[in-house]
Amino acid sequence: MLTIITLIIIFLALIGHILRDQTIVLAFIMYIPLLPLGLWTIVVDLYHKGFALPKRFSLSFIGLVLAIWGTISMIGINTSQVQAAANQTISLLHWNIKWAGLAKIYGQDLKNPKTVGEWPSIRDQLYQHNPDITILTDPPQVQAWLTQLKGIGNNMFTFFDTAYTGLAIISSWPLKFEHFINIRDGVGFSVLVTVNNKDLRLLLIDGNSNPRQLRKFLLKDIQQIVIDKDKKGQAVDFIIGDFNAVSRSIGFDPYYSMAGGYYLASKMAMIWRGTWPAFLPIFDIDHIWVSKKRFQILDVKTLAQKNIDHRGQLISIYENNSR
Repeated sequence: MLTIITLIIIFLALIGHILRDQTIVLAFIMYIPLLPLGLWTIVVDLYHKGFALPKRFSLSFIGLVLAIWGTISMIGINTSQVQAAANQTISLLHWNIKWAGLAKIYGQDLKNPKTVGEWPSIRDQLYQHNPDITILTDPPQVQAWLTQLKGIGNNMFTFFDTAYTGLAIISSWPLKFEHFINIRDGVGFSVLVTVNNKDLRLLLIDGNSNPRQLRKFLLKDIQQIVIDKDKKGQAVDFIIGDFNAVSRSIGFDPYYSMAGGYYLASKMAMIWRGTWPAFLPIFDIDHIWVSKKRFQILDVKTLAQKNIDHRGQLISIYENNSR
């Protein structure tokens, strides 16, 4: 029975990963992670001394294939050949810091916390890396704490959708809020950052985490906004946020070519791309999309903190085409 159940799960996982999230049911089974499933399959076969199936160790071979597939699909490839001086690069960080680890249950007053959670460690890590542009999803709604980030950027814009959700952008360069965007199953806005008299346009996104909602509607709305802006001569340089959608979601397929195309930053370096849950990051749901027309990605790093259930991404980019 253990072998039969394992084979059924493998069959469902393969259907999900091949057909992807075209329906709610397919979306659920698409989220079955192949690496842990592959390792589990090998353990089941070893428990049966290699005879879980008639041909000895055949189930282990299946598990090994799944584990390799799952590993390869979650590791990026370092393709950058560009060498740039430090003063020619831009560093950008995105991190869902989940209220700085303040709230483990709903109902805690995040605006008047009794403890500081992981905020000092997060703040110190941000100071250590000192990114030029910092985007925080679900920042703590404590103004005194956010003010401490003036040390990495004098310019800040924050938006809190609810007591638990929000977005903040901190920049060492001038920034200008443009407008909120109308998207299903999420919130977001457009903002300009002026670097050396050139504007960078960022779309900041926070997607809903409801597992009963297909992500394709959110991703389609973002796609249309980017295309419309490009036609108006307002090209979007970065699409950033917690999409609550894995990169293999079918809704992301057009992103690689729309409006000149975008790089998925996590795929451009030899890193483990999972961002959630931080203690076992098997899902990549936080993304930084970078315009192919304008930028080359030089490096990608990940950040983590205890009690913060997302990993952050810090990228270094080089402008290869001025607008």
